[in-house]
Amino acid sequence: MGPRNLAEKVIHLSSRFWLSLPAFYFVGLILLNIISIPFATNEMLDDCPEDSFNCDYRIIALDVSTDELHEAMESWADERSLTTTFSEGHIVDRTFFMQFPDDVHYSNGCGTVEIFSKSRLGVGDLGVNADRIDDIVSFLEEYDFKTTCQ
Repeated sequence: MGPRNLAEKVIHLSSRFWLSLPAFYFVGLILLNIISIPFATNEMLDDCPEDSFNCDYRIIALDVSTDELHEAMESWADERSLTTTFSEGHIVDRTFFMQFPDDVHYSNGCGTVEIFSKSRLGVGDLGVNADRIDDIVSFLEEYDFKTTCQ
């Protein structure tokens, strides 16, 4: 086996490796989402635990009907990405590249809106949940609400 044959084999093996990377990525995404299912928060918590680094909770002053709040939040979710899922009171928002699922809960208190965002996996979120709630608050402040809470 000469140097030429060895170099050809190395190139062949390395090209197979690079071709298989997308498959590993998609398998990883599927496994990550399956593993995260039991960690979903099904209801809004009253506040983030004191020692938590992966959630954020805010109450904002907003007088809007519950139906229109749902419409606004669905609009926000639709603008996010193809992997964001919406149901009334609960949004699953995923990070862009790794698709880590985070739960966003909201509720209308007739004059106030509570928003809670928590990462399903890990102990820290690098500020993603706070940024997400900042984005939601900005979106709601700019949204053209037509009704108020009765």
